[in-house]
Formats: sequence, C-alpha cells, structure tokens
Amino acid sequence: MKSNFYLLLLAPILFLSSCTKWLPNSQHDIVGNWKIQSVERQTSYGSELVYTGYENGVFYFSTNGNAQYSDSYGQMNGTWRMVSHSVDGTNSLELRLYDYHGTDVIEWEFYTINRSGTRLIGYMSRYGIEYRFEFRRY
Repeated sequence: MKSNFYLLLLAPILFLSSCTKWLPNSQHDIVGNWKIQSVERQTSYGSELVYTGYENGVFYFSTNGNAQYSDSYGQMNGTWRMVSHSVDGTNSLELRLYDYHGTDVIEWEFYTINRSGTRLIGYMSRYGIEYRFEFRRY
C-alpha cells in the first residue's frame, strides 16, 4: 500500500518532467528587435566572416511566437520557437520567416542559443558546416 502511495506521488513529477520543454513566452528574454552583428563559418583553417544578406535588416521576436524581418526591400513574417533542453541545460531556437511572394525564405535552426546582455549568439550546422551568428539588441 505504501509503495502505491509513493508511486502516486512520483507520477506527477515524472509526467511533468521531460528531456525537452517549451519555454513559456513570459520567460523569453529575446523578445524585441535584433540585428545580425556578424556570422562566422568554421573551416579547417579557422573561422571566416560570411555575408548572409540579412545584416541590414531588423529581426523582431514577439511574445506570442510570431517573428518578423524587415529591411529596405520589404518584410518577411513567420514564427520563432525556443526549446529548453533539461539534459544539458542548453536552449535551441527555430526561426521560420517567409515573404508574401514565397521567393525569400529563412529557416534557421540554432542548436544552441546563448544570451548575454545585449548579445544573442546562436550556433547552427548546415550541410556539415558550422556557423556562429551574433545578434545585437537593436
């Protein structure tokens, strides 16, 4: 009887804890405007700066999970989602933005994202190449 009681007490804890959790919107400290400061590609010789074409615009992350990018050419709309990984304590970020004509698409998945003051640093792997994005609050 006692063992059933303890199992009953542990069940909600086990049910509510998992390896991956969505962070509630109120806990997101990346809400607001951001600009790309730099993007580096890791090579066998070190790192080199790359130009994404999105350095002149502003990214906006809203509290409801909507995202926007705007520059002098126009605007892209979409969503963002941050996930907290309790196993290693890291956060990942998924950003999906599309223009109205479907000609421009951003589908970035940062496997690690760190925020320090006005800096937001994300790491992404594309086609076996590692990238480091640095954003600044705008």
